[in-house]
Amino acid sequence: MGLTRSFCCRRLCFTNVASCPHCGKAFQPGALDEKAAHEDRAFDQKSHVLFLVAFLVLPVVLFFIPFTTT
Repeated sequence: MGLTRSFCCRRLCFTNVASCPHCGKAFQPGALDEKAAHEDRAFDQKSHVLFLVAFLVLPVVLFFIPFTTT
């Protein structure tokens, strides 16, 4: 059971509910689970990019700094 944002009012609700507890709009079965999984994949992709920048690009830049200061 996870949390995701409702389609209609954008408030947090559990992924296994049949309707939004805030506005009452009914959801199709599994729609919120699919949306939560999509949001998790998007977050994973963003964190992979940040990892690449922090741990691959930064050492390359730090390697070339001593050569440019002389």
